[in-house]
Amino acid sequence: MIASKVKSEIEKLQPSHFINAFPNIFSWRELENLLNLRPFVNHQRLKFINKEEYSWNNQGWLTDVNTYPPTLLERELRTNLCSIIDASRVNKKVNSICKELESTFTNSCVDAHIYFTVAEDLSRGFGIHWDNSHNLIVQIEGSSRFQIWGCDVKEKNAEHLEESPLIEVVMSPGDAIFIPMKVYHRAISLSKRLSISFPISYETKFEPQDRHWVEL
Repeated sequence: MIASKVKSEIEKLQPSHFINAFPNIFSWRELENLLNLRPFVNHQRLKFINKEEYSWNNQGWLTDVNTYPPTLLERELRTNLCSIIDASRVNKKVNSICKELESTFTNSCVDAHIYFTVAEDLSRGFGIHWDNSHNLIVQIEGSSRFQIWGCDVKEKNAEHLEESPLIEVVMSPGDAIFIPMKVYHRAISLSKRLSISFPISYETKFEPQDRHWVEL
């Protein structure tokens, strides 16, 4: 799944941009199926950027009552940037990418975080920030402008940076960008957007997930 030239670049732990390196690994239709699978939309897994508190009544036959009711879910999806964590097994391709990244980085654990927005207001986002893990980010649908800075890091979130971005690109479906840990970056949605971030944490006390794929 991961081309050798992509692996060799990310092993350098330098910001990198790759054109059409991961085509067709996920889709809107697959995301739609997940959002309609009630156990998958637990409030600890699916997050809205507004961080509001929600409550709802229990409903029959639910094994997990902490899942967003579909009507509430769709209403909030229309106005928010959304993220879903613990999504490394959404399909075989995504699981395989996680497995390869765990093989590339010794003692690492990799997840897949799905980011998406269908909101008309595209200005809402995470702003300039850095993460505690390396990230390989793949544009699935739509387009996004990514900026990466090379300046020294201070606070995790920054309103503005004096330096010009080291990398500034518009990502199209299949494109990817690698951002090392504690490197300032920002993603700006330019359209209805779907992307997957593969956070790579290493020297962790946890062992990687079992990547075996069940086939019947």
